[in-house]
Amino acid sequence: MKDRNKVLFGFVMLLMVVGIIGFSYALFTTKVEKKGALNIVAGTVSCPIQIEGIEGNEITLVNQTEKEIEVTIRNDSKVPIHSTITYLKNENVEVLASNQNGDPINKESLSVGETRTYMIKLINKTNTTQTVTLNGRCGLSNKTLAIADTEEEITGNYERVEPNEPELVTGLIPVVYDESQSSWVKADTTKKWYNYDKQEWANAVTIGLDEDGVGTKKRESYMTAQAGELISIDDINTMWVWIPRYEYNYVSIKNAGGDKSNCTNSVVSNYECYLNPGEIKVNFINGTSNTPNNDYIVHPAFTFGDKELTGMWYGKFETSSKEECIAASGSVNTECDIETYTPEIKPSVTSWRGIRVSTAFEVSRRMQTTNYNIYGFSSSQTSYDTHMSKNSEWGAVAYLSQSKYGKYGNSNYGVDDKEVYINNCSNYITGIAGNTVGERISAETCKTNTYETSKGQKASTTGNITGVYDMSGGAWDRVMGALEDSNNSGKPTNTACGFFEGENGNKIPDKKYYDLYRSTDRSSTDGNLSLTACGEGVCYGHALSETLGWYGDYYVYVNYSGSWFNRGGGTYADASSTGVFLFYYVYGGSEGGSSFRLVLSPIGA
Repeated sequence: MKDRNKVLFGFVMLLMVVGIIGFSYALFTTKVEKKGALNIVAGTVSCPIQIEGIEGNEITLVNQTEKEIEVTIRNDSKVPIHSTITYLKNENVEVLASNQNGDPINKESLSVGETRTYMIKLINKTNTTQTVTLNGRCGLSNKTLAIADTEEEITGNYERVEPNEPELVTGLIPVVYDESQSSWVKADTTKKWYNYDKQEWANAVTIGLDEDGVGTKKRESYMTAQAGELISIDDINTMWVWIPRYEYNYVSIKNAGGDKSNCTNSVVSNYECYLNPGEIKVNFINGTSNTPNNDYIVHPAFTFGDKELTGMWYGKFETSSKEECIAASGSVNTECDIETYTPEIKPSVTSWRGIRVSTAFEVSRRMQTTNYNIYGFSSSQTSYDTHMSKNSEWGAVAYLSQSKYGKYGNSNYGVDDKEVYINNCSNYITGIAGNTVGERISAETCKTNTYETSKGQKASTTGNITGVYDMSGGAWDRVMGALEDSNNSGKPTNTACGFFEGENGNKIPDKKYYDLYRSTDRSSTDGNLSLTACGEGVCYGHALSETLGWYGDYYVYVNYSGSWFNRGGGTYADASSTGVFLFYYVYGGSEGGSSFRLVLSPIGA
């Protein structure tokens, strides 16, 4: 290890998850008879240590991964003490640490009853699994602890950037979920109302119009309410999750897939897959700055046209419609290609399906251009933008879910339970989870595994109620990502999606609203063509080639018979036919099994 920023050594013990064990240490003099020997002086002090998210004192890191943990020491004695955090030496693991202010850990004094919190980052530098044993030590503040020769000091310091604060555009109300009241309540923004280190993502909602469809008294009462006031789910018409600007390691992601396997399903035979992928390394970025780190790039979803974003609001659930659409067959919301309908984002409702790509895009834009008052948004066209999710924006949520800030990093889930669960509800109800990660279609889970239950939360990108739902299973999710036409026009292939240059359909939107992909084989129609997308290069961040086959999710690229991307898979499917990293081609017409996702981007003045 490097010699700079040295920290005092210490000795063994660590806690179980969220458990606290009080350590009593004998006091030692500065005199040492021989190396490693300790001269005991009468008296002891109590120094409880709390470790978040770790079981036992050994921390395991798989190949080429990082782990960040939070350590808290509290002085429960009746006298001032000093404390340090150390670890048993492992040449293959780099250990970096800082206090809450980002400063290196020194021998810090704690007054009676005081606590100190440290952030410790472990970096596995090898391609093999490694373990590190953490230790804690404390003693009287006017004494020095002798050092055992088997231990290594924590070195260095690293910059730990807090996620950008959520930009609450006009109409958005910050909320947190109150377990005791089983309800969303207004968040107290004077305090920390989210914690991405603990996979608690920021949420916000909008409130609909009064019962007369015109008044806004109900909305105004919520906007001016005190923190902690209950917000009725019946009054909410959209729910959003904040995805802060971040960078990710585009170099190490190549090794994060894990061991390669052969997978098969009813759609694709013998494709390469990775059944237990590892962590996508993510760091948050201050403001709209670019990455300061080698091997990292800012995720492309945070560039919107000529605007750099501090973050974006992503629809918490698949989109639903305020109006109920009954097909001739009696099915609900399956044949609803109607631009005058009102999009909503809510749990425990049927998703809006049977809608063309162009119609889905049009209704997403009308939320801002003509129907803004329905949601309480501003009439301004310059401070925010509502639109249908691009493929890259889907990728941003998918990558964050597979980072230490998402379900992958949630210590409540073991190594074999990191994948986001399927929504397998046969009635296409939003926010549902299967009993297993890939359980086939069911009507029972529609009632029992709703989004607020412990089972339902397994289908969230965080593994708790604060994340994004319906990204695996449910309806297929259309995204604004398309194959370029065969004329090299720089525009999507025109199919049944509804975009046309003439007067008989919606015009192809501005380029900032879609991701365009290019094929190396313009004659191919087999669905397995090779893409050299995004300017003849790798589509970094789009959850395509970088995460191909992760969790066994199958993949079929867009082609000239189906030029638009579908994500997530359908509710009827099994584990390999659904997933956050799954993609498939679609022609873009009004299919009864396909819905779409909404995005709200704060873009400033």
